[in-house]
Amino acid sequence: METTPSIKTRIAPTPSGYLHLGNALSFAITWALARKQQGVVALRIDDLDNARFRPEYLQDIFDTLDFMGLDYDEGPRNPKDFQENYSQLLRLPAYQAQLDKLVQQGMVYACPCSRSQIAALSPQGLYPLTCRNTQLPLDTPNAAWRVRIPEGTTITFQDQLLGNCTVALALEMPDFVVRRKDGIPAYQIASIVDDLAMGVNLIVRGEDLMLSTAAQLYLAQRTGVAAFTNAAFVHHPLITAEGSKLSKSHDALSLTEMRKAGLTPRQFWQKLAELLGWQNAGIADAQSFLQQFELKDLPRQALQV
Repeated sequence: METTPSIKTRIAPTPSGYLHLGNALSFAITWALARKQQGVVALRIDDLDNARFRPEYLQDIFDTLDFMGLDYDEGPRNPKDFQENYSQLLRLPAYQAQLDKLVQQGMVYACPCSRSQIAALSPQGLYPLTCRNTQLPLDTPNAAWRVRIPEGTTITFQDQLLGNCTVALALEMPDFVVRRKDGIPAYQIASIVDDLAMGVNLIVRGEDLMLSTAAQLYLAQRTGVAAFTNAAFVHHPLITAEGSKLSKSHDALSLTEMRKAGLTPRQFWQKLAELLGWQNAGIADAQSFLQQFELKDLPRQALQV
């Protein structure tokens, strides 16, 4: 008799700023989805963006999970444990191996274009394929590596909340970067390699990362990574302020500022419940959120803070 594989998911913040309500919502949904199904929750901290890394941002991740009352089964227990045993910088060879597969298939090319050069040619910021046919050597100094996305490429996948999703990858994310100019693998590569290494089969993200999902599915399909293409996906609604999604630049809406202003865990969970339209459910902590939580009850539209 076949057994259904157990759910394994990850909470995957970046230490590039203080976490905000949107991050907390994603944490809560990820945790509740796994716990509802007796699944495994891993903490994975994505720290390849070392230009914006600060120790206080790393500490804030652990403080936020503690404040929310969310437990996890795998991953670092504190900043020291993270830096010694879990930092993505320790896994650079694994990311390079994935990049090598793309190189062997002739899928990548060098591109020294700056953001300002791209913006001058493309007001929307979409890469205009400037270097696709220039055949620059991959070891060209100060050049990123981009992956070729054939014209007309679309990616279709099933989302457990939104249903059937189709992304016009070639139009919306043409020839995206897979290795940065500093030689560090880009997010799309690192994320897929980490999910595979950890055995993650449920990926929970905000709707703003649907393009990343499509990009990673494309890479997985081209490198024969069935485990990733078979994963389940949930893209949840975003929390917005004044019509735009929350970012780590919204300092007043960071959880650390709210805590400094006296926000208690109970008030936090009540605020999250209110945003979801669940204010009459008696949610006051992580456990009562879990008891109330049903994926089908999540709103499909953005949540206004």
